[in-house]
Amino acid sequence: MPVIELEVSPEVYERWRSFLGTTPAGRLKEAGKLDDWVALGFIANAERFLREGGPGQPVQNQEEVKQKEDAVARRKLNKPQKRVLPMFNENDCVSAGEIGRVLALSPEAAQAQVEAWLDEGFLSPGPMREGLPTYMLSNQWRVRNLAANRPSLNTPRVPLLMKPIRVEPE
Repeated sequence: MPVIELEVSPEVYERWRSFLGTTPAGRLKEAGKLDDWVALGFIANAERFLREGGPGQPVQNQEEVKQKEDAVARRKLNKPQKRVLPMFNENDCVSAGEIGRVLALSPEAAQAQVEAWLDEGFLSPGPMREGLPTYMLSNQWRVRNLAANRPSLNTPRVPLLMKPIRVEPE
């Protein structure tokens, strides 16, 4: 019978020794399949091991990576930004006055804060409303906020579960 020798790290060797003590390994030993099972498993997964860095590395899809990046970005927001962000859950555009009311700022201070956020890329200019400028989240923050706070936008709408209200004729 041919023999294959492998050089492994001490951690992998310990994992292998602990696996050999498990019930699945015992069943494979009894069936005489343990050696073949290991070799075939490695061959079947060699491409994935090379791509992902080995069998011990967790597999993360792109969506999980993006969600983690978005969560880290939201944690890095300063306190006023965190207080203003939920305003965009209901309205796409808000005015400097509305931001000032939420943050308890004077109109001048609110406008200065909005200008700073425009420069940072947190906000972008929105359409005019009643002759006053409005502001919306920048594209990157709009996507992050929608993904975190408005997941219902991606789900199908359910019709009202209530029966229609009947109006009695007079």
